[in-house]
Amino acid sequence: MTLPSIFRPVGLLALASGVAVMACNAPAYAEDSSTAPYTRLEIHATGTTQAAPDKLSARFRAESQNKNAASAQGDVNAVVKKATDEAAKNTDIKAAVLQYSVYETRPEKARPYWTASQTLSFSATDGKSLLPLAGQLQAQGLILEGLDWSLSDEKRQSLFLEAEKQAVTELKKQADTLAASLGLHVARFTQISVSDQGYPHPMPIMLRAASAGIANDSVGYSPSSTAENQTVRADLRATVLLAP
Repeated sequence: MTLPSIFRPVGLLALASGVAVMACNAPAYAEDSSTAPYTRLEIHATGTTQAAPDKLSARFRAESQNKNAASAQGDVNAVVKKATDEAAKNTDIKAAVLQYSVYETRPEKARPYWTASQTLSFSATDGKSLLPLAGQLQAQGLILEGLDWSLSDEKRQSLFLEAEKQAVTELKKQADTLAASLGLHVARFTQISVSDQGYPHPMPIMLRAASAGIANDSVGYSPSSTAENQTVRADLRATVLLAP
């Protein structure tokens, strides 16, 4: 049998149970001379695969409040500068300085004040370098808003190529089995399409900075995070032509 090129917008194929629907060509398909002599078989398979993430990301927020806008912004700028300088000491850590905001609050029975804040993101291939830095930045007053494990683009693409080979093998096996049970044989595949059924989203572990009520003996501990396997789902549909 021959297989056509596979249309794959984005996604990762894997092996699992499939669903097949068979239909003999009706007059509605008479205008398609390439399928008229055949029995048309629609195959649908959904699969999953698991992979260990290889990217850890930490999101922080630096924030300062002051009756003077310039002072609030100056404090945030200094904290962000110190945090990025610390991250730059490790070549495995990538830093991104993101949204910046400044706004004034006017309470009814208190003096108005300004709040300045900026978000930062740090990522690394594992937690050995990033988690100690996260603990250090927490101790400096930054708010750790979350830790995310995810698959890097390179690893996801590598897994996709390997899973694609396995999926094609399984697809051919399924088509041959169904054709034989009907007393037919596979003439050819006319189309195979792949759709993403669950891009491996980051697995968040939401954390907050320690409050003032936490005991002093907690200072100096780094946050912990386990790189659990992530599940990726893919949906595959194929059209197969069967002949006597």
